[in-house]
Amino acid sequence: MTSTSVRDFPGMEPFRVATQGALGYRAPRHAVHAPYRIHIPTTSRHRRVGRGETGGPRPSATNERLEANQFDLVTLSNLCVDVIVPKDTLPASMRGAPKSETLLEYLGQNPPPEASWEVGGNTNTLIAGARLGMRTSALGHIGDDAFGEFLCKVLGGENSGICSTMLDDGLFEKQGLRNTLVCYVIVDKETNKHEFCSRYDFGPWPLFDNMTELSAGAEEALRNTSAVFVNGFVFDEVPEGLVVHAAKLSQSHGAAVLFDPGPRSWSFDDGGARRHALDTMLRIADIVLMTEEEAGAVVGTEDAYEAVGRLMDRKDSNMSWCIVKMGERGALLGDRKTGQMFLQEGYKVDVEDTVGCGDSFAAAIALGFRMCRRGEADIESTLALAGAVGAATAMGEGAGRNVADISRVRGILERNGSSSKVKGALQMIDSAWQTTI
Repeated sequence: MTSTSVRDFPGMEPFRVATQGALGYRAPRHAVHAPYRIHIPTTSRHRRVGRGETGGPRPSATNERLEANQFDLVTLSNLCVDVIVPKDTLPASMRGAPKSETLLEYLGQNPPPEASWEVGGNTNTLIAGARLGMRTSALGHIGDDAFGEFLCKVLGGENSGICSTMLDDGLFEKQGLRNTLVCYVIVDKETNKHEFCSRYDFGPWPLFDNMTELSAGAEEALRNTSAVFVNGFVFDEVPEGLVVHAAKLSQSHGAAVLFDPGPRSWSFDDGGARRHALDTMLRIADIVLMTEEEAGAVVGTEDAYEAVGRLMDRKDSNMSWCIVKMGERGALLGDRKTGQMFLQEGYKVDVEDTVGCGDSFAAAIALGFRMCRRGEADIESTLALAGAVGAATAMGEGAGRNVADISRVRGILERNGSSSKVKGALQMIDSAWQTTI
């Protein structure tokens, strides 16, 4: 079932290529998620939820001493609630051009019912990781509103939660951003097209451009995790200096940094501060993930082999793994240490929705990288697992609680034979849950 071939890249030793069965779906272009004041009263002070908790207030990690390696995966910022809004429910005057501050004001005064809410952003990675048996948590802002209560309840039910605000709460108060980040998904039922609208579509970027330090709780969490996931959306909220500080702080305590520029890949190509932020993350990240289209924006080619070659050839890079997701054709991973490329073929599943596939794929990669470091897994098994997680997510509709059902992940793997990589992927799940329990 496997075959090998060699490809030469300028300035590099040839990569040896091994094929594998798995999946690496393209993540669709999402809107920038951002806060906007929503007039939904709530008396709850439900702000941060610890692992296994589903309700009640929890003290900030600022005032707690975290146990060493308390978390397997922490995400940086980009927490939000997605709200589905059928286009035909909007006033006629707002249906033609839904991205407007007028529309945001209208939805703030006329919020859709909770049945149309779903958690989004980095919660996709958090939930997928938790379902794989990882101890996951987030650094981010959740407001004292109904959306924040909903987000905390969902994450708590998934054995994940908010370990700390990334910035001190007083900062949000000063800038009038007490509410949870919300992204409205405007759905046209006739065409099935989606448009996204949030406050952050209108800037300024980054939101906290004058901030120079993280909260004490955030720094404590970053010292006590095995991996940190950073996507391109964080630079819309937080200055580059803070993001880099967070990444380097975690690395100095043994954590791996995963970076996925995502749909913001196109905004980095400004030749200025945004490009500098991209180049910095490509330099310091242990793992870089992107789709073929994003690779075109980041490195100038959509050819997966060439893109991986160019990224791995960066002389100043800390990168260990570089992954390009190729949709239904799978995913390509370059291992810098061995100079080897692994091609992972796509699992055949009934696809309902590819939203969140890339996010959940990243969670499996984080798990696999940690286990590979410890000699508990190999790259082939890691890719087999990541592909199954992405495929399982594609079988559901929407993201959030719809990502990577673990029974579907197991089913996909078991239906694809009894090869060593499939057995290894199943063992990774069992091992992660045994460690967690």
